[in-house]
Amino acid sequence: MEFSVPPESRDVVLKLGINGNISLPSELEFQPYQRGLRQGVDIAVLFDETSNGNKGPDLAFLRYEAGAYVPGHVHMGFESVLVLQGDYIENGQTFSPGSLIVRAPGTCHSMASEKGCVILASRYLPVQQLVS
Repeated sequence: MEFSVPPESRDVVLKLGINGNISLPSELEFQPYQRGLRQGVDIAVLFDETSNGNKGPDLAFLRYEAGAYVPGHVHMGFESVLVLQGDYIENGQTFSPGSLIVRAPGTCHSMASEKGCVILASRYLPVQQLVS
């Protein structure tokens, strides 16, 4: 990928004025997500156009256990994350409930949570892992 401006300059981070954790619907069914790569992370998929070799978008709730860590990856398309519960950490920066993070194509980040968190995340295209 080549960029005329740094990808991070197109990122958007907003605080939506939500104080405290946002409750989740009880019917969500979380499953382990990419064990070995995303240790301590579970997923409840709302839709996934990346299955069967497609390169489309996806949308899912992700639940991080306390101490969970996901190694770095590069975004091929935009990613949007809404923090619903807990402490969500990207590249060392902590986000609280109500934080909306939009990452531009070409941005790189790792994710973690010290105390555990839940996010709602959507990717426009699959990511490229930096660590396998």
